[in-house]
Amino acid sequence: MSLRYKFRRAETIIAAMSDGDRAALDRIGRSIQIAEENLPSAASDLLALCGRKCKGLCCRNVYPDDLITLTDAVLILSRAGSMGEAIFQCAQNESLFSANCVFLKNGIGPCMFPSGTKPHKCIATFCGNIGPIRKELRTLRSRFNQLFRFILVKKPGLLLGF
Repeated sequence: MSLRYKFRRAETIIAAMSDGDRAALDRIGRSIQIAEENLPSAASDLLALCGRKCKGLCCRNVYPDDLITLTDAVLILSRAGSMGEAIFQCAQNESLFSANCVFLKNGIGPCMFPSGTKPHKCIATFCGNIGPIRKELRTLRSRFNQLFRFILVKKPGLLLGF
């Protein structure tokens, strides 16, 4: 699945939701944002290591289609809908041999997605010891799983491609 396809599919899923479903989606998105906001303080040492040693290496030499799931695309579009056009323009730059994530501002960073809209793998992947932040990562993963289950229950045909 390409990024363009995932974001178009996410757009279709969101459009097919009732107002009540969209309100529930917003509540889940807020819970992900809260979990995401708790991570930097708990992971300050790991984030310092990222800035000092890796310097954003995890955003380079990646294939964003492997990082961003359909569930992530639904979250991103539901939380940052006004960015939709910019997201689709960046997704047009996707290629199999991309050197950097297509969602880095000006091709170098930082990430164009605001807090609470970043893909799960992008905010929950660290190159150091995650033992001290295991609880926060578990909470974050639980919130993303809640989003996946919500979409699967509400719009299974759209999620599965029917």
